[in-house]
Amino acid sequence: MEQTLTERAPQRRWSWSRVTGLVTAGAAVAYVGFVDPATRGVYPPCPSRLLLGVDCPGCGGLRGTHDLLHGDVAGALDHNLLLIPFLAMLGYLGWRLLVHGPRNFALPRIPRWAIATAAVVVVAFTVARNLPVAGLEYLASDA
Repeated sequence: MEQTLTERAPQRRWSWSRVTGLVTAGAAVAYVGFVDPATRGVYPPCPSRLLLGVDCPGCGGLRGTHDLLHGDVAGALDHNLLLIPFLAMLGYLGWRLLVHGPRNFALPRIPRWAIATAAVVVVAFTVARNLPVAGLEYLASDA
């Protein structure tokens, strides 16, 4: 007995949005890998550094990503200590988006204590990297 189209198991297909997203993300990562943000390239300036003169929690992220793509983990951490956990979270969310697709994508449930802890860490890191205190200068993005 033949199955009708509606009775068949749903098949996973690669939609154009997934392919476009992968190609765009790959092109952006390749650009950061090939063009050093510390010396040249078309990169936007950090708004908080431009307007306020302070490092935001993401300052040094592009330079750190470039270093990470070249295998220099110490250099990446020197630019931004929060870069590796941020990239791990971004990679996990990108993987979920790729697997589930944009229509069925849902953020994972995160306990409130984890969100509060992450917020405290980001705020404390931002404040500490901008304090003119001896011993904390390694937290600055070194731009």
